[in-house]
Amino acid sequence: MKLIKILIAVFFVLQISLLAQSGSSYTRLGIGDAVYSFSAYGLGIGGLGVSLSNPSYFDIVNPASWNQINKTRFSASLSYSGSFLSENSSNGFNGQFLFNGLAFAFPVSDSNGATIVMGLVPYSTVNYNASGENGDLVQATGNYQTVYQGNGGLSKFFIGTSYKLPFDLSLGVTLNYYFGNINYIATSEFINSDAANSNYNLTYSPSGLGSNIGLISPDISPLFHSGTISNFRIGFAAELLGQLRTDTILTSTTTSRTDTIVQGTIQMKIPVRFMAGLSFAINQVYCISLDVASQNWSQYSFNGVNPGDLRNATKFSAGFQYRPMQESGTTSWQQTIWRAGISYEQLQYDIDGTGINQYSVAVGFSYPLSQFNTVDLTLLYGTRGSSQSDLVLEHFIKMNIGLSLGELWFVRAKD
Repeated sequence: MKLIKILIAVFFVLQISLLAQSGSSYTRLGIGDAVYSFSAYGLGIGGLGVSLSNPSYFDIVNPASWNQINKTRFSASLSYSGSFLSENSSNGFNGQFLFNGLAFAFPVSDSNGATIVMGLVPYSTVNYNASGENGDLVQATGNYQTVYQGNGGLSKFFIGTSYKLPFDLSLGVTLNYYFGNINYIATSEFINSDAANSNYNLTYSPSGLGSNIGLISPDISPLFHSGTISNFRIGFAAELLGQLRTDTILTSTTTSRTDTIVQGTIQMKIPVRFMAGLSFAINQVYCISLDVASQNWSQYSFNGVNPGDLRNATKFSAGFQYRPMQESGTTSWQQTIWRAGISYEQLQYDIDGTGINQYSVAVGFSYPLSQFNTVDLTLLYGTRGSSQSDLVLEHFIKMNIGLSLGELWFVRAKD
């Protein structure tokens, strides 16, 4: 119990860097890259896993999946993200360490599948940095360079529960509070001139409520009359957001003063995210999962206006896990859980009629630290975009390391 409490305190200190940054120029559109899973476990199976339930792991994709948690658990992850960028004849690299979020779960009733979970995780991320040299504004100023930067994103604090309904149907629901800051910065730096540099900073601070709701079916493997396939389940989930109240401020800064140009409050509308998936076990040690997620970003609006550069986003993923039978006398490596995943995403970004797509593949494992605790590692490689039509081709790598810790906190005394 002391170990979990110490780690929780450390990760709450680290939450100031929760808004993970991807280094992608495409994140300047909308509210940036969507985040589906915060854990190394979820990333390793393609990023979804809508129908998966596990007593040793939990994620934010489907709250109904918490129904098997039978011990107090803590989950958190850190990652390194690096992007190789290619545009026409220029190339670049961006890399950084990121904090992906944390969550805490404790069971209320094992027989009813009731578990309460709360956590702090990212919903979207924005990070880009681009620059270009320009000609004279007027003859006296000379050439200047404009640097465009964006950072921040949208986070959510959630609290929710799962519950088993009749016929082994599992239900889960959460209450979410969304908040964050998204900063767009343009800086003009004059070259070989005494002209004062200028900086424009536009900040959006959205906040509001939303909810996740999910279902997982009972085991339908008996319908197939197979001795090989077991634990066949289907899952559905949706994330609904209300209108987000967004404080907006635009400031101008020079070497001599800072002025507030515009300040006000508007409404941001984020579309519903739908997810579905199925999973099944083979010979009780292999698990296959197939999932899809969809979010119609063409319905996104900012102050009642659709920007016109977003489209329907769709993600397809497939995951594989090998979980060896737990037997006495085996080593830690013999008890290690191995996983792999692939995904294809039609991203929400639409650049002058050209949609941006993404492909990724991941491998990972969970190494047991003790009976209920593991350290999880996932390596992912992906590509998105194109080097044609003045677009940016991105090759990126991610290394995600997480902790999944469990302990018995509450044990009913025997009479």
